[in-house]
Amino acid sequence: MSVPNHLASQLLQLKSDQEIEEIIKSQDESLQVYKDTQQKLEAFNKFSQARYHNIHKHFELHIKLLKEVKGDLNNVFGKLRKIKQQLASKYPDEMNQVLKTYPPPRVEEDDDDDDDDET
Repeated sequence: MSVPNHLASQLLQLKSDQEIEEIIKSQDESLQVYKDTQQKLEAFNKFSQARYHNIHKHFELHIKLLKEVKGDLNNVFGKLRKIKQQLASKYPDEMNQVLKTYPPPRVEEDDDDDDDDET
């Protein structure tokens, strides 16, 4: 008789048949709980994946819209700068007086999309 078989038979002799049945029943219950939990986790993962893809699509659309708005605003502000430059060259005294009365606000420029500024 091999060592694993001998060990198994010795362990079986230590416990009564009723205790072995209880152990097997407990193992079966644990296996069923494990399978139920696995099914619930798989269902949750599928649900999460579907929600993620749905939200990701919306997120990408919002990013695209924000980039378009930023580009439009950059174009508008670029045109405003050109108009101010033309007015300053045509009416320098009036422009200096206006700048003294209404100084331009200090705004940090976003240098991410410099290539979009001039069109």
